[in-house]
Amino acid sequence: MFEAPQGEVTREPLAVLGASASALVECVAECADWSGPERSAALTSLDLVAAQLSRARARLLVAERDAGTSQRPGDRSFEAARARQTRTGTAEATREVRQADALVSMPAVADAVGDGRVPLGHLDVLARVAATASPEVARALRSADMQATVVSMAERQSVPDFARSIAQLAAARDPQALEDSHESARRERSLVLSHQARGTYLKGFLDRVAGEALQAALDSTGLAPDETRSSEQARADALVALARRACAGQGATRDADAPTEAGAGSRPHVSLIVPAETFAALREHHRSADAPESWARATPASLEDGTPVAMSELAQALCDCELTRIVVSAEGVPLDLGRTRRTYSGVHRRAVVARDRQCAWNGCQTSARWSQVHHIRWWDRDGGSTSVENGVLLCDYHHHEVHRQDLTIERHARPPGFVRRHRPSGRPPDAEPPFAPMRYTFRRRRDGRTVNAPDPGPT
Repeated sequence: MFEAPQGEVTREPLAVLGASASALVECVAECADWSGPERSAALTSLDLVAAQLSRARARLLVAERDAGTSQRPGDRSFEAARARQTRTGTAEATREVRQADALVSMPAVADAVGDGRVPLGHLDVLARVAATASPEVARALRSADMQATVVSMAERQSVPDFARSIAQLAAARDPQALEDSHESARRERSLVLSHQARGTYLKGFLDRVAGEALQAALDSTGLAPDETRSSEQARADALVALARRACAGQGATRDADAPTEAGAGSRPHVSLIVPAETFAALREHHRSADAPESWARATPASLEDGTPVAMSELAQALCDCELTRIVVSAEGVPLDLGRTRRTYSGVHRRAVVARDRQCAWNGCQTSARWSQVHHIRWWDRDGGSTSVENGVLLCDYHHHEVHRQDLTIERHARPPGFVRRHRPSGRPPDAEPPFAPMRYTFRRRRDGRTVNAPDPGPT
């Protein structure tokens, strides 16, 4: 039994920890001979241990920072001192301290991290938002109700989806911060062309909506990576094709739903998903004779992938854009638009994207940009219609797998508590449930065996 001096008895686990870690390394030395379930169970146990160690380290880091005993002359901050001690660099030390702050200031989140309900990747996203958000948003995230909401989101969402949901919550709570961030990005926009003897070098920066417009235009050329060119080379070729099209006077005048020439795409679109109450708030803001400088709280409009969009950017887009109304049910599902054709395009595709957001294969986060719409009831085999209800978004790989394995697809309702509904007047926007992707089950048609099922989530 370890005998600690009086007043240090609580440090006994630290003394045991090193010996236990050494024993663990010896224990797993022959893990290649274990069964798959044994290795899986061991990994789950180690994940929980890592989470508990993160909680312990968090308290030590915060206490050490507050005491100031680690910093030496020349250390600009505690993070710099930590980077010097660990030799991991300032960026990693900053991330570590950020997580520590989140764990200490959010006890409900810390409990969920400790028992494995909130993975460390989700904690990193939350800690980054809490550290960079406005004081109002930071206080809101530390409230008991918001911590419960955040934990529930992390239990059900992948890291990319969780990051978008947290960004939406922060934007709804403090729209002015999103506005300021957008304006800052706009001020930093740049494009530098350096013409050299060997070629031309490009360097630049665009705000997110402008970047989406550029990406959509590049995609519209139909030039994609293949065995002869990488993704980077395909984008370079697409940019040159756009320049040549512009110089030849070929503007984007073709109707978005009109047939296109072989190898070409439709007119580029940037889709913004705008809740009805947000559109109403924007109109009210503009109609008011004494419109305030700051924007009223409202659920932000978003890009197709869920990235929130500043209200001023939405106002600019609505000033000069093609509007397509997609009627959504109370469950957040776009209703059938009533037009039938074999190929999903135009409003049909945008409605499916608004519902699914990404590849529907559970565990795949391929964005809508690189996905195709598949007929759940096949057009040729089952006589399925080209309707929003019969469409599902699949990336190229999983679309191929569905056809290769002859799979059937079943759509489920959204997870409880993750459905956007029209909220009563006066209900705070941060109380609105965040968006969650639709859930699907994929089965083999010949024997009904499940090939890919959604995570049931916590019970």
